[in-house]
Amino acid sequence: MSCALPSACLVEIRDELKPHVHGGKFFTSEDVGNLIRSLNTAIALAEEVEEEKRDLERRERLTGDRQRCLAVVGPNVVAFPGQAPTGGGRA
Repeated sequence: MSCALPSACLVEIRDELKPHVHGGKFFTSEDVGNLIRSLNTAIALAEEVEEEKRDLERRERLTGDRQRCLAVVGPNVVAFPGQAPTGGGRA
């Protein structure tokens, strides 16, 4: 089985099971072993997709709010001014 997406693996598994629906074909122990390996592959791929989704959601939660609150600083604005000049006047 060479599938890159869980859905592709599941389609292959379904297609392998179709001939058995009407009793025209019976499972051998080798068939069952192959089916289990195919299911394990689909499960592993689904777990990878789920982990990546969790990582993306976590990254969005951590950075999403900050990105919306950033201010645009123009050329005539000092973003982080140093100490105020003595006497309270302007520099």
